[in-house]
Amino acid sequence: MKIKTFRAKSFREALAQVKREMGDDAVILSSLESKGLPPSVQVEAAVDYEIEEASSPRLPDPVPAAPIVRPSPEGDPLPETGEMGQLRRALTEVRAEVGSIREYLEAAQAEAAEASLSPAKRDVLRYLRGRGVREEHARHLCGRAECLNEVPRAMLEDVTVRETPLESGRAVMLIGPTGVGKTTTIAKLAAAATQVGKRAAIVSLDSYRIGALEQIRIYSKIMGIPLEIAPDARRVQACVARHADKDVVFIDTTGRNPMSGAFLSELTPIYEAGVPVETHLLISATCDYDFLEGAWKAYSRLPVDYVGVTKVDEAVRYGALYNVAALCGKPIAYLTTGQPVPGDISFPSRKKVLQMVLTENPADMGMAACAQA
Repeated sequence: MKIKTFRAKSFREALAQVKREMGDDAVILSSLESKGLPPSVQVEAAVDYEIEEASSPRLPDPVPAAPIVRPSPEGDPLPETGEMGQLRRALTEVRAEVGSIREYLEAAQAEAAEASLSPAKRDVLRYLRGRGVREEHARHLCGRAECLNEVPRAMLEDVTVRETPLESGRAVMLIGPTGVGKTTTIAKLAAAATQVGKRAAIVSLDSYRIGALEQIRIYSKIMGIPLEIAPDARRVQACVARHADKDVVFIDTTGRNPMSGAFLSELTPIYEAGVPVETHLLISATCDYDFLEGAWKAYSRLPVDYVGVTKVDEAVRYGALYNVAALCGKPIAYLTTGQPVPGDISFPSRKKVLQMVLTENPADMGMAACAQA
């Protein structure tokens, strides 16, 4: 395995250096940006030559290229040309028009709701909107808070956190949509566990994404944590059983589109096998609220115990933290604020979450907003 730090004027130049020297199998471990004069970036990358050699014979044979198709608004692929292509474009236009009408109606409804409030409650509503709190949640809080000073007390009813992070004796499985950061978060949690003296292991179900196994293998090798690869959910029980001497076993899963429901058939066998698993749903602080709502509706069919909020450093406002807590009604277990492993993960108190939602600005506070939680 080779680990090297690259420095350049921009991320594009740094990534070009990584690709030129380490190839396409390189994994980015961390990245830092300096906004000084002149600005610069630092990227730490790794490549495991043993893994590359071992995995190369398993590459599938080339297959003929299929015609390029794009998903329709309903999720079914339709050709780009011909009558079906015209239908796809028409459906896209109708969808956009319906979206515009919905936005207009929501704005009119919000204006009418605001007009019915007292001046003090109008201040509450406007302040919460400015902090990124979803309109429906902001109105709900207006029903509890007569003025701005009462907002923290009102919010406390909806915000809970995990009081005892990284408890021993159970497997911890991370689930969530594609790209939410499950593999990186698994590595952060495993590193945090070892830092407090706990013995940890990792089981990965994520053999779907290209490079996913190589990434988690590199992380596990760097941290000295055993890694098990489970080809499907039915093998997880045996993998966890082999590490019964560990304080905690972290299970990494494949990201799926929550609207498809494929994750249910993939993960249900784990629960049916009786594995003592604690389920954490990961949600990105940057995701659209409609997507958040749809993801929660889908994933709530599983026994979710906690939520973890990722990419908090990329959020425009921290109101997303309250939106997640109010919608899901589950304790927040941790927040992640960057790519470096170990680090950039915090286990905040309720007071810290409220402080971030109501007073802190990501643009001013940066990643330090969570690191000091």
